[in-house]
Amino acid sequence: MHLHTLTIQALGPFPGRHTIDFARLGSSGLFLLEGPTGAGKSTIIDAVVFALYGKVASREATEERLRSAHARPGDETVVDLVLEVGSGVYRVRRTPAYQRPKQRGTGTTLQQSTVKLWRLTDPDRPDDGELVSTRLDEVGLELQRVVGLDRTQFVQTVVLPQGEFAGFLRANPEDRRGLLQKVFGTEVYDRLQQRLERLRAEAGRALEDASERVARAVDHFVGAAGVPADDADALRGLATRLDAAA
Repeated sequence: MHLHTLTIQALGPFPGRHTIDFARLGSSGLFLLEGPTGAGKSTIIDAVVFALYGKVASREATEERLRSAHARPGDETVVDLVLEVGSGVYRVRRTPAYQRPKQRGTGTTLQQSTVKLWRLTDPDRPDDGELVSTRLDEVGLELQRVVGLDRTQFVQTVVLPQGEFAGFLRANPEDRRGLLQKVFGTEVYDRLQQRLERLRAEAGRALEDASERVARAVDHFVGAAGVPADDADALRGLATRLDAAA
């Protein structure tokens, strides 16, 4: 998965609108997310995870923390992510649920969470895309399908927030094995190994059946031809050696 751009507004410590060009930052193959405590590093990670899964990275936190306390009342909290996976380029735009001022009267009302998912032909033209869905459940399933990981798997292997990787290391070996297969795409080798094991077992059974048929054929020949006992034993021994050599 490759991130192209991330646009956030009224999110965490960022009251305004900001766009991160990941494609440009990662052109050399590596970039560093660095800054002092409170600079907004976790907010950027939360924004990516929220865009993909509708939840923040940490299991102990809720999406309520996404709304910037410094945002103007009328500014919408938005996360807009353009990403590329094996099946194509996608743009997802999400807004979390938060309290906003009422349009009439005083007080606040709940602004419901929203989502839109587009499939793009060009990551540099995010406004020219095919709308896939605006339903939370459909978008969630589609993004999980194209990314290939659910939220728990994503944060344990791609994001690695504090404490999550330790949980991954403490998981039972079979769970870790299955997850790493998904991340690194090694399922094909596992399937190949299983196939080779089945072929070896089938070949072993076929060889055993053939050996039994040869032994029966030798016994039938010895009996029908009236071969003396010593010669019969020699024939059986020759058949056994030929079988072993095969």
